[in-house]
Amino acid sequence: MFCVTQDFAEKGRKMRVVFIVYFVVIFGVATSVFATENVFDHPITEKALPQGLTELSRKFGEFQSMRSDFVQTKKISVLKFPLITKGGFFYAADYGVSWEIMTPFEAEIVITSAGYFERKNGEMLAETPASAKPQILRYLNTFLLLFSGKFDELGQFFSLSFLQNGNDWYIGLTPRGELAKVIQNIQLSGSVPARVKKLSIKEVNGDFTKIKFYDTAYSTKSLTESEQKLFQ
Repeated sequence: MFCVTQDFAEKGRKMRVVFIVYFVVIFGVATSVFATENVFDHPITEKALPQGLTELSRKFGEFQSMRSDFVQTKKISVLKFPLITKGGFFYAADYGVSWEIMTPFEAEIVITSAGYFERKNGEMLAETPASAKPQILRYLNTFLLLFSGKFDELGQFFSLSFLQNGNDWYIGLTPRGELAKVIQNIQLSGSVPARVKKLSIKEVNGDFTKIKFYDTAYSTKSLTESEQKLFQ
């Protein structure tokens, strides 16, 4: 039988807590620029979205769900080394996001418009309802909109930038209002037609997060009953 030392278990607990705090505070993000050009050098100045981003939004809207493996690298100032977590990612339109963390600890993080929830083996470990604070609902909705393709709605809270280079696209979001106190910028990148590859968030305090998505699969089918239960 596999045994875990007390020291290793304590480290795992601390890393799990850090991961949770990261989401509650504002789903933290990264510094790397994905394109040779800086996407923030291409701000959208017109009221209407450019054609490339409009088409990207339309393609996103065709999907009911997205599944992917992920590797997340989180740099936090209080930690000497970056925190790296791996697992499975599931986004479902009209439902939310489910992160199944497999290493270095096991947990399930569920984000919906109702709040932030952490479970393990079906047991609820922690929850933060969106009604707890007004800004929490704004943070949750921002994160969910990133994968919905509703960039016009994101434009209510962010100044948008867009760059397309061949089949690769890059979206930059610079927050306004309350979000600007926490986040410096967000970048989402992928390939045509609407395949997400990387998400990065750079925080005002210097912390950052990078999330890379692998073996991504999309579906236009409605969720099964078992899939719906993930968000209940």
